[in-house]
Amino acid sequence: MDTKKTLEREFTATAYIVQDEKLLLIHHRKFGKWLPPGGHLDPNETPPECAKREAREETGLEIELWDDTILAIDLPNAHTIERPFICLLEQVPPIGITPAHQHVDFIFIARPVGGFIKANLQETKGIGWFSLQEINKMTETEDTFPDISLNFVKIIDRLCYNGSYVE
Repeated sequence: MDTKKTLEREFTATAYIVQDEKLLLIHHRKFGKWLPPGGHLDPNETPPECAKREAREETGLEIELWDDTILAIDLPNAHTIERPFICLLEQVPPIGITPAHQHVDFIFIARPVGGFIKANLQETKGIGWFSLQEINKMTETEDTFPDISLNFVKIIDRLCYNGSYVE
């Protein structure tokens, strides 16, 4: 019998907003690191809805999710929603009174559409567009998590391979 304690799992969605080969990151107050916008799913919210809401709240941008649908279904009882680029099980360390836990993170590729609206800067200390080289440097100095750089490399490869890179 396995006696390891299972950590609590929370569902989150993240938007990797890409434009001109740069990734939009926010400086997250609680984690003290540069991260793509994202957060916890609200009750009755789908992961794509959460990614769009969190991007709007944290960056002030309306976004469009990249559609990589393989099979689309549109029936009275079921229809296709945007699917994530990748899903990660992330280890979240204890912060303050919040114990260590895990995030089941639905990660979407997105592009900005329209202009900026008012952002909620309560959760952020800054916002900026970063190249892969800049993100790699932030990974070396531990100003971001290593998976951010790896995900961005894979996203650029995927967008360029499909000929759908967002300019």
